[in-house]
Amino acid sequence: MRIRMDDEREDRLRRLMEKTGESTKAGAIDAAIKHYLNDLENKRRVADELPTEFIEELHTPWMPLERETNVGQTED
Repeated sequence: MRIRMDDEREDRLRRLMEKTGESTKAGAIDAAIKHYLNDLENKRRVADELPTEFIEELHTPWMPLERETNVGQTED
């Protein structure tokens, strides 16, 4: 697979390689993918237990975090 690169993407990838300690683009991308998936799974697992303001703080446009609510229903 070939990824089209522009200056902004090149800069982000270079910074990612520095932050992850990876010496290859593929290694840095792999580390970022693993982190993204684990982070999203962890956030979704605890989202229902967190106050709304924490959900808003954890949310980013690139990794949406939502929780299900039961509006108008009562728990028995």
